[in-house]
Amino acid sequence: MLYTSGRPQGFEGRTGYQIFVDRFCREGSAPEPMEGRILKEWTDETPKWWPDEDGMYRNQYFYGGNLKGITERLHYLNGMGFDLLYISPISQTPSSHHYDVGNQTKIDPWIGTEEDFRELCEKAHRRDMLICVDLVFNHMGSHSTFFQDALAKPNSKYHDWFEWDAEGNPVYWYGFKDMPQCNKLNPDYQEYVFSVCSFYLNMGADGIRLDLGEILPAEFLRKLRQRVKFINPNAIIVSEMWDLATHKENWQIGGDQVDSVMNYPLSDAILRWVRYGNHLHFDYTRQEIAKYPKCAQDVLWNFLDSHDTPRAINMLVADGMNQDPFSGRIWDIEENWRRTYRPYESFDTYGFRNWEKEKDNQFDNEFAQKELELASLLQYFMPGIPIVYYGTETGVTGYKDPFNRKSYPWQKLGGSLIHYQRLGIFRKSQRSILAQGEITEFKVTPSTILVARKAEMGTLYLMINRTNSYQENPVNGWNTEGWKEVYQMRGATKEGSLPPYSAVVYRKESEQT
Repeated sequence: MLYTSGRPQGFEGRTGYQIFVDRFCREGSAPEPMEGRILKEWTDETPKWWPDEDGMYRNQYFYGGNLKGITERLHYLNGMGFDLLYISPISQTPSSHHYDVGNQTKIDPWIGTEEDFRELCEKAHRRDMLICVDLVFNHMGSHSTFFQDALAKPNSKYHDWFEWDAEGNPVYWYGFKDMPQCNKLNPDYQEYVFSVCSFYLNMGADGIRLDLGEILPAEFLRKLRQRVKFINPNAIIVSEMWDLATHKENWQIGGDQVDSVMNYPLSDAILRWVRYGNHLHFDYTRQEIAKYPKCAQDVLWNFLDSHDTPRAINMLVADGMNQDPFSGRIWDIEENWRRTYRPYESFDTYGFRNWEKEKDNQFDNEFAQKELELASLLQYFMPGIPIVYYGTETGVTGYKDPFNRKSYPWQKLGGSLIHYQRLGIFRKSQRSILAQGEITEFKVTPSTILVARKAEMGTLYLMINRTNSYQENPVNGWNTEGWKEVYQMRGATKEGSLPPYSAVVYRKESEQT
């Protein structure tokens, strides 16, 4: 179900950046030792992919990235054109990813303090940058004092915060024994959730991303929205979502539940077209997204990659990707290592991670950069907010967790850095159209794509040739008088044909301006 309502103000036309806090930047000295944690050298890019001695994968190795590190790099991020930061969970947990939450009002001491978070928000706002935090309400970590109290005391007030089966055993999310599932309809638990949202919003956060938001109950989401909007009417609420919202029953976007979603279907469509030329899949996906309310389309979070997928470069050129759109997304690559669907213990984690390690970066990097440049230009051009996963702009590679969560290579910046700087300039210079402009033309073939976006100020036309040969320009025969080139890659021109792996953007001013 799709629903039309108002939109949060100030987000349209922005360019976002996703920060996995432990891996982005460490400012200051190494943190004080903490039991159960391993601190790696920042320049050691090899993740701990092997299991602990008892065969478990606990993600208890850290690099020590912190809030002060993000604050220290605001000038770098702002200079790249990023003016919306989405940061991963920062509450104290045993794992480095921090999705196994306990009390989310307690910031992890290795990450920082409440004052550090306030300072980050304040200094970001001075640069006209907004901050969104990642919050987890579907489950908690088994280490949580709330859950431990519920287990130990039959009459614990926290018992009803969690879900239990008919035998009185905890219900775990996807069977993961370290993540007991919460009872989102319990009023007392809901009050705790609202207090967490208030905690971050009152410190300066401008929005929240809901982990596993697509499976949270509608009643829960409506109440959460009311509380969030009471604190800040313009705060954005973004839900994790892996499929199209049009394929979800009793689910609303742009209405009384959430403002936006993580637009993974668009990511899949862009990557598959750039890599394989899968034009029918792209066209279908675009048509479905066009059914979303306009207020939601303008603030969709458009990713190429994230902490839950392989790196964009890997998906564009590396071995093992899933080409067939009828058998899952391009990043659904685990089938060869999955013996049965459940329980999760049956998955050959060691075999899969060993394959990831051996295959990582085994490809033509120069060609990979070309592919990434084409895909990211499309990402920056389509309706919504492009979100760049930390390090993608420097050419960081990696398959899935933990290889997609390497430390940021401050010691050797490179990759597509200049390309992303150019994209940032392009986004800002064309914000009058890219913020809310509607798609008026969309023509995609296995070789080329034409996208036109029109707003009151004018129209932008994007043309891309994804192949290694010259292709006919899709605008041949049009009246191109008055078109001004505002962006181009590899010598693309509007006359004749498009060179290999090239792209060009033209702007035509509105006749009223």
